[in-house]
Amino acid sequence: MSEKFSFRLGGLKEEILRKSIHVGSGVVICFLYTVFQRDLLIIGILFSLFTIFLFEVLRFKGVVSVPFLRGRERKKIGGHAFFMLGTFISILLFDKQIALASILMLAIGDAASSMTLAVRRGTSSNVEDYEWVIKPPKVILVMFVVSLLVGYYTLDSLKVAVCGAIGASIADGVHLRVYGITIDDNFTIPLYSGLADYSLVNPV
Repeated sequence: MSEKFSFRLGGLKEEILRKSIHVGSGVVICFLYTVFQRDLLIIGILFSLFTIFLFEVLRFKGVVSVPFLRGRERKKIGGHAFFMLGTFISILLFDKQIALASILMLAIGDAASSMTLAVRRGTSSNVEDYEWVIKPPKVILVMFVVSLLVGYYTLDSLKVAVCGAIGASIADGVHLRVYGITIDDNFTIPLYSGLADYSLVNPV
């Protein structure tokens, strides 16, 4: 096995492990939302956010390390924190079914998008260190199709699912910048998709 091929395979394995955690976390949160009351889940996620905040503080001080971080995450807040924050706000703002769809679009759609990008680039190291402004059209299409399927399964409405998938695809494919800072798509994906669905279900 050549060194170059081995490097690429190793990078893809890391991306698979990273996105397996990503998908698993979203699915578990959605499952808990179907089992426990909303208020109880909110308390649990608040506790998780507090724990993540402590870990991030300790990580910046060099006391602990977090596995599978991307290169650009090592000197700033990791995507896992934005994932939990976006999930938390979605549960606070949206109706249950919309929140579930938004979280699953983040968990499963974003994972499919990232894996497509990793395979397309040949190694996740290029993916993790590159600040995309607009992702390639094929990657955005994958995000849209997967999000549409997830949304239709969750919401049982093609029209609402399309709106949510469009929102999720825009958040994933076109990164939002505020004062030169790129907002993590783990935060924007569930909010964009949830707002798109909410605006259709609850028109002004």
